Amino acid sequence: MTVIIVGGGVAGFQAAAACRGAWPEKPVTLVDRENEMGYYRALLPQFMAGALPEGRLFFPPAKNDPLLTFRPGLRAVSLERADRKLMLSNGEALAYDRLVLAHGGDAYLPGILADSSCRGVFTVRNLTQARAAKTWMKDHRNVLIFGGSLVAVKTAIHLRQAGFSVAIVVRRGQVLLRALTPEAAALVEGHLQRLDIQLFVNSPLEEITSKNGNIAAIKAGGRWIDCDTLLVAVGTVADTAFLEGSGLLDDGRLVVSPTLQTADPRIFAAGDVAVLAPLAGEEISPNTWPQAVNQGRLAGQNLYRTPPLPLPDLTRINALDLHGLALVILGPPQEGMEVIVQERPEEGLRRELFIVGGKVVGGALIGDISGAGALHALIHAVRPFEGRTMALLRPRLGRVIPFSGRRVSRRALLLSSRG
Repeated sequence: MTVIIVGGGVAGFQAAAACRGAWPEKPVTLVDRENEMGYYRALLPQFMAGALPEGRLFFPPAKNDPLLTFRPGLRAVSLERADRKLMLSNGEALAYDRLVLAHGGDAYLPGILADSSCRGVFTVRNLTQARAAKTWMKDHRNVLIFGGSLVAVKTAIHLRQAGFSVAIVVRRGQVLLRALTPEAAALVEGHLQRLDIQLFVNSPLEEITSKNGNIAAIKAGGRWIDCDTLLVAVGTVADTAFLEGSGLLDDGRLVVSPTLQTADPRIFAAGDVAVLAPLAGEEISPNTWPQAVNQGRLAGQNLYRTPPLPLPDLTRINALDLHGLALVILGPPQEGMEVIVQERPEEGLRRELFIVGGKVVGGALIGDISGAGALHALIHAVRPFEGRTMALLRPRLGRVIPFSGRRVSRRALLLSSRG
């Protein structure tokens, strides 16, 4: 029997690599519904804007491994746990000894868009949609992005730098609603506006109109906004339909233990589809690239480990360069938190930490990301806020610290689980 991994994204690839490294005698089959697998989903905005060739989207090719099999273009349709079989869309039944579910989710489409047949509407989620959007936008350059997520903001910036007319429509609150305080988000919004990106916040989608079958405008927040391309980036919905009746779901959610095991100890889950139930505290869905990397790797290593090890890091660090504005998200705002701030608004700089129960649980660094690694390590270690923490939070005197221009240093910041 073999190890089956469902999902060809970063979590699935990390699980496959970790399993082959830790258990070299175990054959692994990687299944994905897309026709291509193993690409950097986070780079799709650059690809759509024409700033990155398609070939650079893909992970470095794996060495020839006779015990590693790729099965693209196949969707999982059901799971028969009693027989340890995964049923595929082509009618095939794959027998497994261990199973890793790392298939992520589907792009969320508000009902009014899901029911529309307008041309020119695309989700920012997978390579198939990104290719179609890129082709369409060659002749349709008035782009409206619906959503205030990191993906939405990145897409807007890359398209604007490529010369597109760009507007962002946010259903409620602010951009990066779940990641930043209103004050921090205001700095990001001001930066976007200086880049000549229009912003419409607190603007729920109400109507759409078309011309000759093509998207022409949307009505949001009581106003009509013209566009000839609509990109939707409002999040994802976990793909759990094929797991109905399997006994793995808890109120429709795929909840896993700290060791990434589901209700069936032979079945693991990682990445966007997994809801983590830590030893103490509420369930969380980190949904960041670094977490997908770490979870996939641990799932692969834990498949035959006795006892399996718990995920060492539940923090949700993320980092990006918004065309001149450096941003590190150390962890999202939480209910009942105290916010400790160091800022220089005139320089577009704000550094904040979130304190709950005397401990640092999150924060954001905008404009000056110095000390990000040390602050992340502090959060990971669950240490109390104290004087030396304030020293770390203070901005560097006299200058703003940008991202390094060297790719390797940025990758280290993004992918390190230790800060």
